[in-house]
Amino acid sequence: MSKFRLMQRLEEKLEGEDLSDATIERTTIDVGQFCEWYRETTGEELEPRNLVSIDLQEYRGWLQRHDMKPATITRKFASIRKAITLLAPERLHELRWPKMPRAQKTSPSGLTRNERNAVIRATERMSSRDRCIIHLALHTGARASSIASVRLSDVELGARGGSITYRRAKGDNTYTVPLNVEVRDAIRRWIDERPRVQHDLLPCAERFPHDPISRWVIHHVIHRRLTRLLPEELAAKIRGSHCFRHDLARRLLDGDGGRRAPVPASDVAAICGHADARVTVSIYSSPSQSDLRRALDGIVGEEGEA
Repeated sequence: MSKFRLMQRLEEKLEGEDLSDATIERTTIDVGQFCEWYRETTGEELEPRNLVSIDLQEYRGWLQRHDMKPATITRKFASIRKAITLLAPERLHELRWPKMPRAQKTSPSGLTRNERNAVIRATERMSSRDRCIIHLALHTGARASSIASVRLSDVELGARGGSITYRRAKGDNTYTVPLNVEVRDAIRRWIDERPRVQHDLLPCAERFPHDPISRWVIHHVIHRRLTRLLPEELAAKIRGSHCFRHDLARRLLDGDGGRRAPVPASDVAAICGHADARVTVSIYSSPSQSDLRRALDGIVGEEGEA
């Protein structure tokens, strides 16, 4: 089985699985990189039946020597296990899988109130479409793929309330999130200016023929267009729509830094579209690096004053 045939077969198998497009893409990239490493190391094309345990151990070492983060290494091996499971399941338990490097478990960092306000102010200098995208990410915590696929019929706007229905990243299930006044205003402004197009998707391309957009356009709006309007230090913290998703979840769980009562994890899971609240807790209940930094800075400050 050549590398091309292996990858082609893997892609066919992945399409039959209940996985998001992003997961399928990431899995094929990870396995493709492993195939490249295997060929450069052994001089042969990767065939599951020829794979031995030492190959997996050597690949882990190679990733570590190239300064891959523990989480990245773990994800790459999860992709390889997925490929073996789909293409040669009998080999899954014949191989000795190396232990994965451990990293300190911390939650993603959120934004401060001032940083959040800076983002909102920056959206006033953006197009109505891009402003709508930013507010949906910031105030509903939606994934980029969910924002790109939301339909006009999924949005309900009222004088004093509203909601939006997103599709989960995995499967065909949906979940609904209430809309605050800032998001409702942003959506209304975009709908008023939105070109008349045949499709029912809320976002669309800015240029004719105004086709539907992909999640990569959402990432571009946030990571490129928004960040160039922000101070350099804040721009460096924003790496995509997940930054706002993390920020919203942490604010809800900790009561916006103690300003309000914490929101139950089950409610936060419903807002984030997690099927299980335990997923929400496992991701966001641990302190972030910025939390740990502030704690240590506070101690040093008190000692210095003393």
